[in-house]
Amino acid sequence: MIEADIGTPNGVTQSAGSLRPPPVLRSRSERTRAVQVGTPLQRISVEISRRCNLRCVYCYADSSPNRDPGLSNAELEMVIREAVELGACLVSIVGGGEPLLRDALLVDGQSCIDQANALGCYCSLYTNCTLVDGRAARWLASRDVSVVGKLNSLREAVQDELSAVPGSARTIMRGIELLLEAGLGRSEPSRLGLETIICRQNYDEIPTMWRWMRDRNIVPEVEIPTLQGRARSNGASLYFDPREAPNKYRVLFEELLRIDREHYGFDWIPHPPFAALSCRLYYTNCYVNERGGVQPCAGVDREYGQLRVGAERARGLPLAEILNGEAFRKLRHVHDHVAAPCRGCELGHSCYGCRGAAWNLTGDEFAADPVCWRGRTCSPTGSTPRRQERS
Repeated sequence: MIEADIGTPNGVTQSAGSLRPPPVLRSRSERTRAVQVGTPLQRISVEISRRCNLRCVYCYADSSPNRDPGLSNAELEMVIREAVELGACLVSIVGGGEPLLRDALLVDGQSCIDQANALGCYCSLYTNCTLVDGRAARWLASRDVSVVGKLNSLREAVQDELSAVPGSARTIMRGIELLLEAGLGRSEPSRLGLETIICRQNYDEIPTMWRWMRDRNIVPEVEIPTLQGRARSNGASLYFDPREAPNKYRVLFEELLRIDREHYGFDWIPHPPFAALSCRLYYTNCYVNERGGVQPCAGVDREYGQLRVGAERARGLPLAEILNGEAFRKLRHVHDHVAAPCRGCELGHSCYGCRGAAWNLTGDEFAADPVCWRGRTCSPTGSTPRRQERS
């Protein structure tokens, strides 16, 4: 999973003719604190733990049912409070694994969602939807939260293959239906999105899935996945040859844009890693993993510091000290440091390429995006990129 900036459309701010920017997920309510421009942080992404009831073959976190429980409820509250003090007004619960495995997540007053809402923060929750029942859907609908589910195929056999759990396709679809019934898809902007990774198994199906989501007011997060975690051992069956990958992604994104223009009246500029959405996390976000390590995003698993939580709390630092450090401040000016052709791209500061792709395929988070087709010739030439070993 690569986390999208759910409040940022991809592309032009004013479309020609009757076309308009694509919809994004709701990321604010009338109770949400105002965005403070110039603060060290506007949003924070927090992994609850890497426990999960699925074993997705591409999982960036290598999650499983046997992983450690992760940060405690008190530690999660501490992290959120530190983030709010630095300006955060959006808290993204990314799980790492499946957040609904945490008993307290849907308990009134104990949930980190309730804690964040009480501090004036809107939330986004990433879930595989298998554990969403009617009560969970109604509870989420009653909070200031948008939900991003997981759906990689409308075909049960393909979904089960990618989830690596037989029968998961039906439970995922049932969870999505319950979230729709609870009204998350009826709001404007929508409060329901679905994450889809692009792989060999579903490539030809994605345009059909795109229309299926658009017709239900579900925001699609169709993304180019990063080669990390369990995906590294399953890469041959999931990923396209590096020589053909950029052109495959370009063709797909352009087809999705054609569908949006002709059928839904949306206009956007195709570029990685999301179709119709942009990643601006390096400018406004930080990512806290299940150990309390601070990363720039899920795709770049380089820790820039350790918080005063988890097993390594003794060497931990305040979040403000980590974010104000020279190394992390460099990330806030990522566009000034990325290599060409990303640095000279015509899209300017609206895109800096996928840093997760650069990190996992080259070992340098400031390298040019290896899977981007912009600024390069999409012909089947070149060699297979390799990730350098890191200490």
